[in-house]
Amino acid sequence: MFSPFQKRCLLYSMRIWGDDVGSLRVASGTIFNEVLVWKVGCKADPDVIGSLTEDLLHLTSHEGRQLPYQQYEAVNICKLIGHEGSIFRLAWSADGFKLVSVSDDRSARIWTLGANGSNHVVDSVLFGHSARIWDCYIFDSLIITAGEDCTCRVWGMDGTQLTRIREHVGRGIWRCLYDPDAALLVTAGFDSAIKVQHLQGLLSNGSEGGIVEVQDSTVQKEEFALYIPNFREHVGLLNSKSEYVRCLHFSREDSLYVATNNGYVYHAKLYDTEDVKWTELLHIGEEGPIVCMDLLSHCSDVTEDIENWIAVGNGKGTMVIARVVDDVLNPRVELTSTWSAEPERQLLGTYWCKSLGPKFLFTSDPRGTLKLWRLFNPLPSVSQDVMRRCCVSLIAEFRSCFGMRIMCLDASVENEVLVCGDIRGNLLLFPLQRDILFSMSTASEINISPFSNFRGAHGISTVCSISVASFGPTQLEIHSTGGDGCICYFEHDRSRHNLEFVGIKQVKELSTVRSIFTNADQQGDLPGSSCAIGFSSSDFIIWNLFSETKVLQVTCGGWRRPHSYFLGDVPEMKNCFAYVKDGIIYVHRHWVTTGERVMYPKNLHLQFHGREIHTLCFISQDSSCSLNEKQDIFSEMIWVATGCEDGTVRLTRYASEIENWSTSKLLGEHVGGSAVRSIFFVSRLHRMVLDENATPDSVNSEKGFLEDPEDLSLLISVGAKRVVTAWKQKSKMRIREGTFDPECNIRNDFQWLSTDMPTRERNHGKLQNNKKVSEMVENGGSLPSEDKRSYSEPCVPDKCENDWRYLAVTAFLVQVTGTRCSVCFVVVACSDATVTLRALLLPYRLWFDVALLTPLSSPVLALQHIIVPTYPPLQGNVRFGSRYIIISGSTDGSIAFWDLTEHVENFMRQLSAVQIRKGLDSQKRPRTGRGSQGGRQWRSLGSQVSNKITGDEQLLGVPVSKGKPDNGLCATTVPGTDKTVQDHTLRGISHLVEKTHAFSPDTFTGIKEVLHKAGPLDIFKDVHQSGVNCLHVSDIKGPEVSDSRFTFCVLSGGDDQSLNCLRLDFSLKSMRPGCESSTSEQHSTTGSLRVGGHVHYEVGNYDMRFALLDKVMSAHSSAVKGVWTDGCWVFSTGLDQRIRCWHLEQQGKLTEHKHMVVSVPEPEALDARACGRNHYQIAVAGRGMQMFDFVAPDDMKVGK
Repeated sequence: MFSPFQKRCLLYSMRIWGDDVGSLRVASGTIFNEVLVWKVGCKADPDVIGSLTEDLLHLTSHEGRQLPYQQYEAVNICKLIGHEGSIFRLAWSADGFKLVSVSDDRSARIWTLGANGSNHVVDSVLFGHSARIWDCYIFDSLIITAGEDCTCRVWGMDGTQLTRIREHVGRGIWRCLYDPDAALLVTAGFDSAIKVQHLQGLLSNGSEGGIVEVQDSTVQKEEFALYIPNFREHVGLLNSKSEYVRCLHFSREDSLYVATNNGYVYHAKLYDTEDVKWTELLHIGEEGPIVCMDLLSHCSDVTEDIENWIAVGNGKGTMVIARVVDDVLNPRVELTSTWSAEPERQLLGTYWCKSLGPKFLFTSDPRGTLKLWRLFNPLPSVSQDVMRRCCVSLIAEFRSCFGMRIMCLDASVENEVLVCGDIRGNLLLFPLQRDILFSMSTASEINISPFSNFRGAHGISTVCSISVASFGPTQLEIHSTGGDGCICYFEHDRSRHNLEFVGIKQVKELSTVRSIFTNADQQGDLPGSSCAIGFSSSDFIIWNLFSETKVLQVTCGGWRRPHSYFLGDVPEMKNCFAYVKDGIIYVHRHWVTTGERVMYPKNLHLQFHGREIHTLCFISQDSSCSLNEKQDIFSEMIWVATGCEDGTVRLTRYASEIENWSTSKLLGEHVGGSAVRSIFFVSRLHRMVLDENATPDSVNSEKGFLEDPEDLSLLISVGAKRVVTAWKQKSKMRIREGTFDPECNIRNDFQWLSTDMPTRERNHGKLQNNKKVSEMVENGGSLPSEDKRSYSEPCVPDKCENDWRYLAVTAFLVQVTGTRCSVCFVVVACSDATVTLRALLLPYRLWFDVALLTPLSSPVLALQHIIVPTYPPLQGNVRFGSRYIIISGSTDGSIAFWDLTEHVENFMRQLSAVQIRKGLDSQKRPRTGRGSQGGRQWRSLGSQVSNKITGDEQLLGVPVSKGKPDNGLCATTVPGTDKTVQDHTLRGISHLVEKTHAFSPDTFTGIKEVLHKAGPLDIFKDVHQSGVNCLHVSDIKGPEVSDSRFTFCVLSGGDDQSLNCLRLDFSLKSMRPGCESSTSEQHSTTGSLRVGGHVHYEVGNYDMRFALLDKVMSAHSSAVKGVWTDGCWVFSTGLDQRIRCWHLEQQGKLTEHKHMVVSVPEPEALDARACGRNHYQIAVAGRGMQMFDFVAPDDMKVGK
């Protein structure tokens, strides 16, 4: 059947309606802004035998036959004109008389077609979208449109917009579907999320307009207004004598406490019928209005019933506490106490602490003083009708070192710590001794000062809430929320008395995060009911942190109005919110009584980020596990770390039992949302032995060389704007019945460790002196002897500096025996054709530039490293490294090998000779762009360390400047570039500090670049005809491998669609008695390596041999983007959306065994893991993520 249309054009959309050929209608949208409607008709050709009905019967009885093309033709019945843009989507109504079209002109039109199709009219034109409309749906009198403005709109047939849904982010919503039976709306957008909405909760007047809804008596969603008892007596505007609400507090979903300016405290019982029962509880007096109120729900020790403790304070400084019982039916006050807590107008806040119970109360003043009051046993009353009174005494005063008002607090009795947050974003830790709390002595109050603090934890914004939890015998985990829209995570070590910043989460949907709700009964690795509660401009919002969906949004006028909220065990189904406006209390309550309800909205496929994923890697519990060992726990917990274009780093779990992605957790976001280009997981600690006389037995017998085993696992991510971020893996101990259960130590979690990006004054520009670079290459890749101690050149600022980005990263952990700190050496490749060896000093979070890998003629796209061990493994992930080799693949198709052993050893040797007193960046949080500190200061190691021999008088021959700070750090002054100072400066460190105090965060640091240079061992040109996109290294295990010989396989893939397999052999040179080993020499060449050829070098005590084993010219039909090998099997993927499995034979030849089609568009990264002797799991990422299982055949065992 051919459709003869006069103008040939591209059809953007098409929809078919009809159950048989006779009633078939076809609507198509053209790029000429028209909608063409067709029907199927019989040709009037006399040669055609049979009728339409007979042919239909004939076709029905013989399924599978095709209609003869001569029998039918397409008849154009009408042309719908009116749109001013291309038609993107069409939708037919159920009866076939109405058609909805959406267009590039940001409008939707409803067309009514006649019975024969020739007559048509435009019923309505729907305007409201601010961008192109991509999809539409029609059901009875309900129309749904979804557009590029990330909104989904519901319309009536008359063109009235019923509701607007905005749950997606990014560049629009592609598709929408509606299920009328369940009233469910499903949308899919550019953010790769599938959102499920319940229209019943979105449409306020569902019965109007014929909208279909699902009736459910178990859902209670109410919105009503309350008036305090004396409010209606005043007519007109409020004045100074009017009574109005000052404070609100929910105790239950149906119980609300209200405090007014006239000193009254009421209780409001909220019934399901929206009726309210008011009860007057207290009247403080009208001397001063009530300024603060707090509520504590506590289980009675006697009756085991819930009792509510109320604390209110007025402007005269008077405090009143009351115990209210039986607030469900008939609330009454059984216990009360009144006293003067502060002078007039000095009482600003009162706070209960849940961990301390109702026996202790805090009050705060404007000067940062926090008073702790203790409630003694109540005095007996003379009558049953008279309430009892209790005695209150002041036992301690906590004075802030910042002098700012305390806004929130929490305490840990077990760890004897009180944590407070003030109005300027600072956190303070006070000692809270048990003797002070539980001593019955009536001595005078004690003045307590903070023993630790964190300045600017939330920038200059108010700290809104604090939560303290124990996860170790001496460790506390602290969560704080603030007015900067961030959730900050801290750790406090009781033994060290320090407060360390460990993570941050910026909730972009909220400008102020008031608190965090977490269901304590939620089980699993990633709790699904963790919600952020706060405000965005004038709206109150409850945001699910796990599903990243909006639970509730109420326009209330902002957080400055009196408000209160209460959440049930499932916030999506149980939430209450009340606020005050114009003296009226408005209550929004959504309460589901059945525990089997399905929660809406839902969010699916969150692990796919929303934009293309550039990199991924498996997160292993123990990368050194033998393939013969059982990995039951690990096989159930497969985690994949991914980095995305939108700057997010996410941890996603793959459930093997259901063969699908189960949970996804956002670790964090790079500064400014800069794209993440590469990530690397490092879990092996390489122990360095600097003593040349050390023996394996003496090294293995040394104990206690690790201070913190958690530093062994790091995740390094790099990306645009030259941002490098380190995440530390933590396996948190869970407390079970008061003890730590080691069997529960299986939670895979990461916390932010450090973020580093260069300042404007520091520039990684290309070195300008090409002559000296060429001289270095001619001298074997090392600097001339006269410049060997240090080589510095001024860096010329580049106008394209903001466009530079890190393209690749590799890292390894090193520790010197006998030291208490470890170093993560990070090698990063920048788009300006530079590769830098950097060092992250742990646990102090100090960054240093160690060496610059040069020369490079083109940018490096891939990095890998090889560490040749000296001794066999000691335990677990601990290795002994001897040679540190870096492998780089460039855009010109070359592969280079660099020996960084000398630079690593020099840095570790200098580190072992100094004593670090305090880390400088432990009081830093990463930039968020919202009230944060931002930035960091670059310092040399000399400005943070003191020599063990000379003490504090001098630091490495540099005189100490006057005005030594009190933090125990030496501030140094480097006068110019004096040669004597350079001789005493720590070699291998990147920067010198000029006239800078070491610990002042506000001090500007002047920087002078001093970078050592490392030349290549060898550069193999033309390994690929174009860019080397990916590299992977694996050691080869075989009969020829021994303690003195190591073999590695280097696999590369490039834009030329080829795979290359190189082999590296390291063998110890034979040592004759009385002969010393030769020094390390670097022989830089730029030759080509052919298949079967080899190159030989002497590096230190090793003979190194390169050999190109095999080259597959057309491994893929497009560019190769990811490779992986374990020395036996090779997996590769490319833009042809294929995974190819290759077998690496003993002779080094690659033989393709199998290939699989990848569903993910534009694959960019691949990683694999061996989960059994012949079982592999392969993860591929691009515009999405997909997991594959590969099982090798029995006749191709590992090692055969």
